[in-house]
Amino acid sequence: MNENNLSRVDLNLLKSLRALLDERHVGRAALKMNVTQSAMSHTLARLRDTFDDPLFIRHAKGLEPTARALNLSDKLNFILDEINSLMVPQTLNLSQVEARFRIQTHDFIVASYLSKAFNIINQAAPNIIIDVQPLAKNADEQLDNGQLDMLIGSGAQTNPRFKQKRFTDEALVCLVDKDNPVLRNWSAEAVFNATHIKLSLLDAQDDPVTQYGKDNGFPERKIGLYTESLNLQLSLIPNSKLIAFMPESIAQQGHKLYGLELKNSPFPLPKLTIRGVWHQRHQKDQLHKWIRDTICGVFKNISPQ
Repeated sequence: MNENNLSRVDLNLLKSLRALLDERHVGRAALKMNVTQSAMSHTLARLRDTFDDPLFIRHAKGLEPTARALNLSDKLNFILDEINSLMVPQTLNLSQVEARFRIQTHDFIVASYLSKAFNIINQAAPNIIIDVQPLAKNADEQLDNGQLDMLIGSGAQTNPRFKQKRFTDEALVCLVDKDNPVLRNWSAEAVFNATHIKLSLLDAQDDPVTQYGKDNGFPERKIGLYTESLNLQLSLIPNSKLIAFMPESIAQQGHKLYGLELKNSPFPLPKLTIRGVWHQRHQKDQLHKWIRDTICGVFKNISPQ
């Protein structure tokens, strides 16, 4: 884009480009921008003329961005977020703020920590909508394109364009039915020869139990059940011979709700570090900072009982 083209660009044109990049469909982008499909098609023509590039190639399912469009994506998100930050009042009036804050996390983190944080946020800022979603494998991409405000989980990978903060560390413990025979001989050998229930999202390379077994010559664990939710495991363990390894906070809930036996691991395991991760573009955003500081404060004040 040259200086002459720059004079033809307005904010709505750039916002429309972001909507097209997010939705990759003219009709859905039009809905997002609250305009007609015809108007969005006209805007796409203007964008192509402005950037001297097709930007999107039509196919059966919608639009495929060109290399030029993909290259513009990160810069576009940064520019629009910076412009938006110019409009934020210097003094944050929480009672008047209207916003949607999207978080991806594990269900056990919601139950053990975030429910209290959300109550605090709602009382101080009743017009903030908290959108809680399960962790997705493309969370990094969603942080990049502005579809996600923060992820809270363990095993977060350091990325130069992301900021992160350690919220807490949790011990990994075992949860079994009180009549499980493995309790008669609680040892690493007995545990590795028992049947386990495991979180399906946990890859072998990220699983400390699997890694310990490999490092110490134990047989591969037999997995009897996989679940996408740790909370779901609590209702599947009673009256079974299954062993679950899970964070202590949710294991405590299984003990209280179902009378399950909570045991320390018979072999050493590293603690689970729970972190908050967000894009660097939000580092100085007042509202984002207040929300993440509120969440961090709750983690500091809650520990497994």
